[in-house]
Amino acid sequence: MDTNLTPGTRVERYEIEGLLGEGGTASVYRVRHTALGTRHALKVLRRPSIGVQRRLLLEGRVQAHLRHQNIVAVTDVIQLQLGTGLVLDLVDGPTLATMLERERLSIPGADAVADGLFRGIAFAHDQGLVHRDLKPENVLLERLGEQVVPKVTDFGLVKLSDDQPERPLGRTMGTPRYMAPE
Repeated sequence: MDTNLTPGTRVERYEIEGLLGEGGTASVYRVRHTALGTRHALKVLRRPSIGVQRRLLLEGRVQAHLRHQNIVAVTDVIQLQLGTGLVLDLVDGPTLATMLERERLSIPGADAVADGLFRGIAFAHDQGLVHRDLKPENVLLERLGEQVVPKVTDFGLVKLSDDQPERPLGRTMGTPRYMAPE
C-alpha cells in the first residue's frame, strides 16, 4: 500500500483530499486536479503485483473507451511510487449496496435504477465486453435532483469478446455470491 496517500499529498497533477473507500484489492481516494480544480476519484492497488497491475491497466483502457452515462469513465492514468493509479470521474453518491442498506426503493425508483444499470451493461456488451463482477458494490448512484443515475464501475475482471485475445490475469472470476451457478 502506498502509505503516502494522505490528505494534502500531491501525486503528479492531483492532490489527495481523502479516502473514499476500499475494496478487495484497491483503495479509492477523492482527488483534486491542481490546475483545473476539478474533483475525481483515484483508484490505487493495495498489493500491486505485476499481474494485478496488468489487470488494472486493462480495466483503465476498457473503461476509458466506454463512454456512457451509466458507466463510470476513466479519464487518466498516473504513476505512483508503487505502481499505476486510475483517475475516474467522481460519482458523489453511495453504492447501490449502501443505499439498499439504508432505504427501500419504491417501485418507480427500482425501475429507474434497473433501467440505467441495464443500459450501461448492454452498452458494454455491445462493445464486446462482459463485466464478470456485477454486484451492488460495483454500482455507484449519482443523484441529479430527484433522479438517481446508476453508474457501473470496476471492470477489473472484464472479459473481452471472443475475437479479442484474453491474457491470463489470474483465476478470479467474480464474487461467488453474485455469480451464475454454472
